[in-house]
Amino acid sequence: MEPSPDIELIVLKYVRDRSLSSDETARLRRWLAESPDGDRMALVERMKTDPDWIQAELLRMQNVRTEAIWSKIETRIKPFASIPPTLQTRRRWWAYTAAASIITVVCVGGAWLWYKRSHPTPPTAAVAPLALSTDVKPGGNKAILTLADGRQIDLDKTANGVVADQGTTKVAKLSDGQLAYNKEKTGDAQPLALAYNSLSTPRAGQFTVVLPDGSRVWLNNASVLRYPVAFTGPDRTVELTGEAYFEVARDAAHPFRVKVQGGATVEVLGTSFNIMAYSDEPTERTTLIDGTIRVTRNNQSALLKPGDQTALDASGSLKVTPDVNVQEVIAWKNGYFHFDHASLQTAMRQLARWYDIDVVYQGQTPDHEFVGRIQRDLPLSDILRGLENDQVHFKLEGRKLLVTP
Repeated sequence: MEPSPDIELIVLKYVRDRSLSSDETARLRRWLAESPDGDRMALVERMKTDPDWIQAELLRMQNVRTEAIWSKIETRIKPFASIPPTLQTRRRWWAYTAAASIITVVCVGGAWLWYKRSHPTPPTAAVAPLALSTDVKPGGNKAILTLADGRQIDLDKTANGVVADQGTTKVAKLSDGQLAYNKEKTGDAQPLALAYNSLSTPRAGQFTVVLPDGSRVWLNNASVLRYPVAFTGPDRTVELTGEAYFEVARDAAHPFRVKVQGGATVEVLGTSFNIMAYSDEPTERTTLIDGTIRVTRNNQSALLKPGDQTALDASGSLKVTPDVNVQEVIAWKNGYFHFDHASLQTAMRQLARWYDIDVVYQGQTPDHEFVGRIQRDLPLSDILRGLENDQVHFKLEGRKLLVTP
């Protein structure tokens, strides 16, 4: 069973001695109580207080087949049930939590499960330490709101509360990186005609917006969403560059459409889906999570069911792949990198956008695949330690990352 993203992040905060909200505290207590023999508490507390064990577990598992990871971990739960809960000082070690009665091992600074090479080779000499001249912090909630009149608001530097008043609509910055549009019922006031705002995230940025119709959009790094201040026409049309996850408010009388810059058009009534359309990616991908959508490009059209993904390549060819790994696609929204047989180049493109770095390859690019998950809120050096092995080496110089065989 796949881990539950909400409990993963809550336990992750607990292990790092981060403050929990009252809701998070209640959720954690319920989750721990579901294990009456104390297994979950014992493992969580050991991860909190025993980093040497964590590192040993990671090293032990690096040669275990991917398919056996979960069963291997499950067999190790009982021996730790007798460990008493403790509350000790903070450590720079992170925990990865699995629902279904298991908590997996972690690596230095991260929740890395495992990596897999596409062409395994026999063990060689120990990997040299990661070469660092500086470190790079992860991205966060950063965005620029551009109003219809051209004014720009840096949401990273703006206090919570109303940031703009546009006709009958008030635009408010909420906590935790959210922007909301609230339509007021105020007599004869009229909404702005054909007024469009845009929300843009930089590299190393992300933000969430609740549109005037109640639809919610999570905007990934290096992305732009353009949308009307009020939906007044026969449909609800927005424009996207980059990547976003949509949860569309149902309104059968007003279809929701996403126009991807230079790409396809996605039509939907009420559903959840992800669009990835970066200019540096070889294909534009739309993945349906729930409901029904239609993806159209010129004279090509595809009706998707949940789990389907369309791929639009540079030549304009539209293809549909069924039963994709949805958790990998939306992992960024839940605070993770998730690699499912991802090539080195694919992984590096994600890191480049989130950490705002330039990746330079020296020598022949290693032919590797990576499999696993790791949090997006770690320093870059921690991520690289999880990726580095005897075939792939990294050297970080400021915001330039050198990749060598």
